[in-house]
Amino acid sequence: MDESYGDRLGQYAQLVVGYKLGEMVSLMIYLGDQLGLYQAMSGRDSVNAGQLAEETGLDERWLQEWLRGQGAAGVINHVGEERFQLPDVAEEALLNDDSPAFLTGFFFRPPSHEIIDRTMDAFKTGLGVSWGDHGDGASHFLCRSNRPFHLRLPEHVIPLLEGMGDRLAQGADVLDIGCGSGHALSVLASAYPNSRFLGIDPAANMIAQANTSYGDIGNVRYEVGYGESINETNQYDLITTFDCMHDMTDPIGTMKAVRGAIRDSGSWLIKDIRSHDTYAENLENPVAAMMYGFSVLYCMSSALSKPDGAGLGTLGFPPAVCQQMGAEAGFSSFKFLEYEDDPFNNYFELRP
Repeated sequence: MDESYGDRLGQYAQLVVGYKLGEMVSLMIYLGDQLGLYQAMSGRDSVNAGQLAEETGLDERWLQEWLRGQGAAGVINHVGEERFQLPDVAEEALLNDDSPAFLTGFFFRPPSHEIIDRTMDAFKTGLGVSWGDHGDGASHFLCRSNRPFHLRLPEHVIPLLEGMGDRLAQGADVLDIGCGSGHALSVLASAYPNSRFLGIDPAANMIAQANTSYGDIGNVRYEVGYGESINETNQYDLITTFDCMHDMTDPIGTMKAVRGAIRDSGSWLIKDIRSHDTYAENLENPVAAMMYGFSVLYCMSSALSKPDGAGLGTLGFPPAVCQQMGAEAGFSSFKFLEYEDDPFNNYFELRP
């Protein structure tokens, strides 16, 4: 075995082990978030395990091991003598769920053994797992990780659609397809009380969460429904889809249904994962490997959860695909919206 092979083997082993390291640190971040440990450390100069135990009522030995691991990972600072400190930047990245820099929402409970088994079966059968089958935990993850974006819809995103802010202020009809647990639509409904909002999603558990959380907002409704099953004609001034076109089993069917349901003067706002037209271009994304992992476990799986599903996947709805599908569905205008404050997503406007 030549020396160069040994060096390459060592480097490759380090690469692979690094992904296992990331898995363990991710789980510890999830535990720290769910147990309120970062919150308990917030605003304090430093803590040891005993002080954190007194603050939280949790077991000191377990906290000591968690602190040591987070210190080793650099998520928190080790300041000596078994004392640890939450970095000032962590206040925003780990605790402020209104901030665009908030990251903790991306750390959530791993898929169950059942989902993993079904995913392995999908490699044989081709039939994936819908978002609804992942349960309430997935719904909570989607809402929490997207919350900062949702809060910026009225002031930062709606103004990208010419004249739409005024129409919503005066009173318009709005449909959100793939509304999930309803947070985005609740923000819009609260900002534009003269308009009427309907959110639909195929996941009954998510619609139940939406109605529980936001059902008391007078101008918004949530119903179970599929985009491709919309049968209204010339009904809506604004239709929105946020991070879900790539998840759909029948995106072109949805586009055709939207074309029929939207008014001639209306706009369709699409937000979808930032992707490019070629795999080579997607590789320039430093988190591309994570995106393809999300796709296998969640997004492509959802898009293949019915026979003959489209199977676009997480990075499967780039500008060229959106424009081509939109034209096929009968839309005459496609616009790529410039919105650099969201590094994870593309924004499109389609008009009849």
